[in-house]
Amino acid sequence: MKFNRRFLFGWTVALLSGILTKYYQKSAVSQEIVKTNDQNIPGIEPKPLKPTIIDIYPSQDIIFNNYITPIQFKDNMVPQQWLYQTQITQGEGQKLINNVSNLNNFKTLPKEQIISNSWPDFTDAIDLKKIGNNKPEIYSIFYTVITFDQPYLLRVCHGVAGLNVKAEMWVNKTPVKHGEFIQVQKGIYSIIIEVYHGNKTKWLPWNLARLATRFTIVTKAEIEAVYQWKLSQWQQTIDMAKTNDDKLLTAVKFDSKTIRGKEKFFRVGKSIYGKWWFIDPQGKAFYHRGCTGLNAGGMGGRRANLPPLPKTTVKTWVNYLKEWGFNGMGAWTTSEFFDQDMAFTEIIETYYEGPWLMEKFPDVWHPEWAENIDEKCKNLCTPLKNNKMLLGYFLDNERGFMEVLGHNESIISYSPTYRYNGPIKPDQLELPAEPKLNPKGIGLLQFCLSQKQEIPAAQKAWEFVLTRHTSLKNLGKVWQIEIVSKENIRNLTAREEILISETYLQDQSDFVQLWVEQYYQICIEKIRKYDPNHLILGCRWGQTPGPAVLEVEKQYADVVSRNNYRGNFYELFDDFYQVVNRPILNGELSTWTDDYSLIRNPIEPPGGYDTITRQKLRGREAIDRSFSHPGLLGYTKYRWHGKGDKLWNNSPQFEIINPLRQGNYRAVSIATFWDNLPQKTHEPLQGQIFVTLLGGMVKIQTLSPAREGDKPSLKMIKNHLIIGLVCSNNTWDKIVYGDGIRGEIIESETNNNEFKLTLKIQTFPTLLTATNAEAEYTLKLIRNRTKLEGNFQGIYDKNSVKGRAIAYVHRPVPTIKC
Repeated sequence: MKFNRRFLFGWTVALLSGILTKYYQKSAVSQEIVKTNDQNIPGIEPKPLKPTIIDIYPSQDIIFNNYITPIQFKDNMVPQQWLYQTQITQGEGQKLINNVSNLNNFKTLPKEQIISNSWPDFTDAIDLKKIGNNKPEIYSIFYTVITFDQPYLLRVCHGVAGLNVKAEMWVNKTPVKHGEFIQVQKGIYSIIIEVYHGNKTKWLPWNLARLATRFTIVTKAEIEAVYQWKLSQWQQTIDMAKTNDDKLLTAVKFDSKTIRGKEKFFRVGKSIYGKWWFIDPQGKAFYHRGCTGLNAGGMGGRRANLPPLPKTTVKTWVNYLKEWGFNGMGAWTTSEFFDQDMAFTEIIETYYEGPWLMEKFPDVWHPEWAENIDEKCKNLCTPLKNNKMLLGYFLDNERGFMEVLGHNESIISYSPTYRYNGPIKPDQLELPAEPKLNPKGIGLLQFCLSQKQEIPAAQKAWEFVLTRHTSLKNLGKVWQIEIVSKENIRNLTAREEILISETYLQDQSDFVQLWVEQYYQICIEKIRKYDPNHLILGCRWGQTPGPAVLEVEKQYADVVSRNNYRGNFYELFDDFYQVVNRPILNGELSTWTDDYSLIRNPIEPPGGYDTITRQKLRGREAIDRSFSHPGLLGYTKYRWHGKGDKLWNNSPQFEIINPLRQGNYRAVSIATFWDNLPQKTHEPLQGQIFVTLLGGMVKIQTLSPAREGDKPSLKMIKNHLIIGLVCSNNTWDKIVYGDGIRGEIIESETNNNEFKLTLKIQTFPTLLTATNAEAEYTLKLIRNRTKLEGNFQGIYDKNSVKGRAIAYVHRPVPTIKC
C-alpha cells in the first residue's frame, strides 16, 4: 500500500489529537529533576507523587497571656495579633519551639505595622521593612495563637512577599512549608515564623518586604484535581517522547507559493494550513531547537580569537546536544562545529565594521563600510556557500537605528523639542548584550545632521531634508524651530534638546527607513555575492523595533529573528508577527530569568508559588505555547557555556538541561498538532483562562520642554495587560484576577465557541511597577480548542485603547486555592 503525505498527515493529526486532547494544557509543576524515570526515558522526572497531608494535633502546653490571646480562625485571614522580636540571629525560631518561655522578651506588634490591601493578594500584611527600621538583612520572629472550632483541611501560606524575603514556619512545633497541606483538629495551635528580609537582588530595587501568613480551607477533591492535572502534564511528556517526530514532519505539506530559498539547501515556507516551517535540504519540515555559543569560550565566539576546540571535544558536545533533543547551533558557534551534521547559523556582526559614527554604530553611507562588509562576507560566507547544514545568516544582534519612537509608542507634541533630564536605566528584565545606542532618545536624523559636513551620513541627512523642504528657512518653519544655518541643529543637539515636532517625527521615520534600506541592501548584496544559497535571518532584535525598521526588514529578510527572556513569549512574538508577517526564529531564549521567577501569574494560590515552582511552571508553559505559534520556526537556548544558566560547566548542567530536554520531546508533537485548520470545540470551557490585551495599558511619560514657557509634550507607551479569569462549564466567575489587578466581569455572553466579556478593573503597584489606574474593556474571543483569540477595545486611565486579545486555558482546574 502506498502512503502519500496527505494520508500520513491525516493519520498523524488523528494520533496527536488523541494525545493533545487528553493532555492539552501545557504547564508543568516543578519536581526534582533526575536523569531517568520509571519508563526509562532520559531527562524526565519520576511520576509525580500525590501531595502529603500533614496531621497536626492541638497542643496542651501553649503559652498565651495578656499580650497574646487565641485568635478565632477564619478562612484566608491574616492574623493581626502577634508578639515579635526583630534584629535577631538566625535560628531563634527553632530555639523558641524548645523554650517558649523566651516569649517574655517579645513585644506586641503595633497595629500601624500592618498594611491593609497589601500586594500581592490584597490582604492585610506586616510591613517587615518598617519593623526593621528600613534596614536590610534582618531576621525577625513572630508568634501568635489560633483556635480552630472544628477540623479543617488547610493549605499553608507563609505569606512572604518581596525580593530576597524568606521564612521558616512551625505549627505546634511541626515545621511546615509554604504550599503544603495540613489537617488540623478542634483546638488551639501556636504559630511561629522566622523571617529574613534582605537587600536588593542583583539589579532589582528593594521596594517592599511583607508578611501575610494565613491558612486557606481546601477540599480533597480540589487537591486531587490539581494533582491529576500535574500527572497529565508528566504523562504528556512521556507520550510525546515516544512519538516518531520524523513521521510527523514528513507529513507536513507545503504551499509552494510561499517557499523562499534555494532547493537542496535549507528553505522556509508555509504549510497548507498556514504554519511556517524551515524546510531541510531533503524537502522535509524542520523545527529548530538550538543552542548558542558553542565555542572555546569568551564573548562573541570568533571575536574571542581563541584556538579551535579539539575534534574530540567538538564531537562530544554535538553528541550531547543531539542526545538532549537539540538539532541546531545558534549564533557565536565557531567553525570547528560546522561539519558535524547538525544545522547551524552564522552571524556577520555588521556593526563591528567601521567607519563608525559612534562606537559600534556604522555609517552605512560611507564607501569604506561597504568595502569592509564585503571583505567580511568574503571571509565568512565563501567557505559556507555549499554547506548543506547552514540555515542562514544573522546580520547582527540586538542593535538599533536611533529611533525616537519604538514599537507601540507615539508622541503628542505640544512643543518642538524637549530636554532629556531623567536617569539612564538599563531594561529591568532584558539586559542587552551591547550598551544602549541612544539612551537619551536623540533621533537618527537629528544626530546625522549634527555631524561634521565631510561625513557621508551628514551629507545624506542634509540632502534628504533639503530635497524634501527646499531651504533652511522652510525646514525651520515645518520643524517649528529657528534654522538660519546648519550650526543651529548642531547647537540644538549640543544642548541635548531633542526634536519631536510632528513634521520632524515624520521626517525622522522616513530617514530611518531610508537608512535601514541602505543597510539591508549592502549587507544582502555582499552576502549574496559570496553565498547565493542560504537564508537571510534578520537582526536578532532584543525588543521589537519601530514600524520604520520592520517595514524594510520584512521586504529583505527571508526570516526575522527576535530574542526573548520573558514569560509572555507567545504574546510578544505574536505582536511582532502581526507587524512583519514573516516567519520568526527565536535567536536566544532563557527561562531562568527573574521574569519567570518573580513575575506572578495572573492567578496563583494564596501567597503565590515559591520562585522555583513559578520558574518551572512559567518556563514550560512559555516554550510549549511558543511551539504552537503559526509564525515561530523554533527556539535557541542562550547559551552553551560562559555565564548564567549555561548547559555546560565542565560537565552537563542537568537542572538547566532537563526542562529543555523535555520541551524538545514535546516540540514537534505540539507544532504539528496546531498546524491545522481551527476547530470548533464542543466541550464547555473549563478552567483558569489567562488573557493578554496587547496594548491594553498606556504609560504616559512627560517630556520636559526645552524652552521656558512651552507646554510639556507627552509620550504614550502602550504595554500589554495580563489578567486571569475562571470559567466553569462555559460560565464565567465574576472576579478578574491579576498581578496588582482587581476587577470583575460585569457582562458576559456565550454563543457556542464565541465569547463576549465586559470587564472593569483597577491596577495597583506591584513588586516592579507603580501603576494606579481604572479601566474598562470589552473582549470578543473565538475559541479554537485551548486557545481563545480576538480583539478588545476600552478605556485605560481615560485613554482609549484597542487591539488583539490572546487567551488560553492555563489549566483545566478552576480552583484558585491550590
